Order: sequence, then structure tokens, then C-alpha cells
Amino acid sequence: MVLSDEQLRGLANAAQLYEIWKDVLKGLSNLPGGMYWRVINSKEYLYQYATGAGKQQTRYVAPKTPEAEERFRDFQEQKRALEERRTGVEARLKEFAPVWRALRLPAIDTTAARILRALDQAGDIADRVLVIGTYALKAYEVEAASPFAVGMDATEDLDFTLFVDPVSPDPDLPRRLLLTLKRVDPSFIVATSSSRTVVNKNGYLVDLLMNKNVANAMRSATPWKPESFAGQEWLVLGTPVKGVLIDYQGWPVAIRAPDPRFFALHKLWLSKRKGRSAAKAEKDQRQGLALLETIKERMPQFRLDEAFMRSLPEELREQIAAPTPPSEAKDKPSCH
Repeated sequence: MVLSDEQLRGLANAAQLYEIWKDVLKGLSNLPGGMYWRVINSKEYLYQYATGAGKQQTRYVAPKTPEAEERFRDFQEQKRALEERRTGVEARLKEFAPVWRALRLPAIDTTAARILRALDQAGDIADRVLVIGTYALKAYEVEAASPFAVGMDATEDLDFTLFVDPVSPDPDLPRRLLLTLKRVDPSFIVATSSSRTVVNKNGYLVDLLMNKNVANAMRSATPWKPESFAGQEWLVLGTPVKGVLIDYQGWPVAIRAPDPRFFALHKLWLSKRKGRSAAKAEKDQRQGLALLETIKERMPQFRLDEAFMRSLPEELREQIAAPTPPSEAKDKPSCH
């Protein structure tokens, strides 16, 4: 089963409005929170303030001059215009949200959506973090315009892998990422049980992983320390997917996920790993097989040809070459 024309129009409208909304919010974030005149010793001076991490920071700008007055007027006009646009766009989003929910567009939980929206606004950080785990399947549903079988829905936590340049790694990236999460919910802290996990007051978990090739360079990361796992290096290969879907309240959100070919093969590889629990291995295999089938049928832009096969590490090439056992083929899930 594929998404209907009405659902596709809903996704297109959600993506269009999301980009407009994002542009307005970016414009507002580039402005100070406010400007005001302050009298000191009978003279007026221009100050500006901004609020971040729950604190207001005030900064002196200039003494009162014609240029400073013009700067103050320009700020007021820009702020007014952007706030008007924000009000208008958000009114349309409120109008469409129940419609998009009724259409049953691909959706994720609201906490994950708030995090991903903040991440998408966070400049260079957005391009260096990919959603992995079951939530990545939601990005592939949008890319393929086809939902996956019931039973492969995401659990209510979020997993990231870092897209780190091994030549010039940035050990400060996890800290900045944590600050982004704290802007969404200040209660996020590093879990006492594992430094790769942050958790909020409601028990919502976010895990941060990375590949072993950059583990040494990221060792000084603090306080959120990404954990290295074999196979994570494959998830940053190829062409990542970015799509816009909705949250459970109907508001649009952008999501970035690995190249679906590498994600599918990584899932199949994981399903055969020693020590993997039976339940996780079964889930990995079902997701990997379903995604491979969807790629073949609905994602022609992601080729599974000989050239791609030759480019694969041996461990992943074996996942395509290995036949599916008859018992598994019979129960193999498909998209519907």
C-alpha cells in the first residue's frame, strides 16, 4: 500500500509550511530579544538583551545618536514584521494540524518532534546528527511515500549517531547538542547509568552513538559522551534522507536519517550479531528486510546495482548475498 494522493498533498503542504515557519523562526532568532534606551547620568544609551538557557543577557550597544535611533527603529520594524508572519504561519499550522492527523500522515511523538525542530534550527549541528533506530523508518516512509507494516512503530525514545569528520573532529559537538536539547526541556541531564544517554524528568531517553573511527578524537567530549559501536561507520555513508512529517499533535517536523540502503543492511548485520537478544534480532531482521523491499519497489534513486555492491564493506555485501531462510521469507513483512 502506498500513501494516497490526499496524503501526499498533506505531506507536501506540511513541508512547505514547515520551511516557511522555520525561516521565520530563524529570522527571529537572529534578532536580539529586545532593545531599549537606558538613562545613565542624564544621557541615553541603547541596550539590547537576549534570553538563553533560562537567563537574560544584556549588552550595551551605543550612545544615543541618529544612527543608533535608526538602528533601534529598524529592529522594531523587523521584529514586528517577523512576529506578524509568525502569527500568520502558526495560525495556518493550527488549521491544518487536525486535518493532517485525520489523514494519518507518518508521525512521531511530540517530545522527539520538539527536539528535532530545535536541532533543525541549530545551524551546523543539524547536518552532523542523524536519527537512527526505529524512528529512522519514519523518514523512509516519507521518502518512499509508503508506510511500513503495523508493528514496526517507533518506541518513545530517540537515538542519534554523530556524523563526525575524522580529519577535523569536533569534541565539543555533544555538549552543544545537549544545550540544544536543554532549550527544548531544561530537565535533560546525563543519565547516571550511562554517559551516552540523556534523560528528562519524564524518563524520555536520548542515546548518542558514534563510529569507532573517531572514538579517540571524541574521547574528551563532556558531559554527554557518545559511545562507539561497531557498524556505526556504515550509517554515515551514502546519501542521507531528509523528510518532513508530523508529530502526534499534527505539527510538521523535519527528520534526517542515514542512507536507507546502509541502514537496511546494517539492521540485517545486527540481527546476526552474537549476543543480540532474540527479540531485538527478530525486530532488526524484519525492519531490514522490509526496508530493502521498499527500496527496490519505491526508491529507485537509491540503487542496489553492481556498482553499489562493489562499494560495500564485505560484512554488508554478505547481507544482500545471503538468501532468506524459507521460514523467514514466509513471514517477511512488507509495506502496506
